[in-house]
Amino acid sequence: MKEQKVELGQLEKEQIKVKIIGVTPFLSEKMDMGVVEKYDKKKGQKLTKEDNRTEEEKVESKIYYTEDGNVGFPAAAFAKGMVEVAPYLDLDKKRVRGSVRVLGNIVPINFKSKKMNVTYGKTSGITKSPRKIVRPEFQNWNCELDIVYNKNNISAEQIINLLNHAGFHMGIGGWRPERSGTYGQYEVEVKKNDKKDI
Repeated sequence: MKEQKVELGQLEKEQIKVKIIGVTPFLSEKMDMGVVEKYDKKKGQKLTKEDNRTEEEKVESKIYYTEDGNVGFPAAAFAKGMVEVAPYLDLDKKRVRGSVRVLGNIVPINFKSKKMNVTYGKTSGITKSPRKIVRPEFQNWNCELDIVYNKNNISAEQIINLLNHAGFHMGIGGWRPERSGTYGQYEVEVKKNDKKDI
């Protein structure tokens, strides 16, 4: 019996560091665990305590932090943005999802100023009474993404294009373009000599 020669395709990984520049302020909108607890108790028909937190405390609860205490944002949000805009560049979502990794959990965010953003929405239910919404707004922000990718499936140039499209069409945080807003838009600034084999 003739033996068949099996050729294994080599996984070729490369890593780039990409600087993201915020085009518009972004609203951090981490899930407020106080609201989650209140919702869970309501589903269980339990009495809920009145929320006596100050607005500043509510704003603080919506901020993501890195392990060393810096303001940040989930790396997964940038990765998801690239996947969602893949069709704009005639790329397959599955291929992008499987070929690109944004390293880390919470990406540190640098910013020049922060303020409380106040808007009004409506509560759920029959009454739909006005509801005050407070969120932290970060202005003049930027961050750096460490990205590992399979260069046999996707190029660094395609990744940069994906990020730029994601920054325009998707954004990050509350009231971003994906949610019919204008906040959280960004674009890429690529530094020279960032590309390296790993």
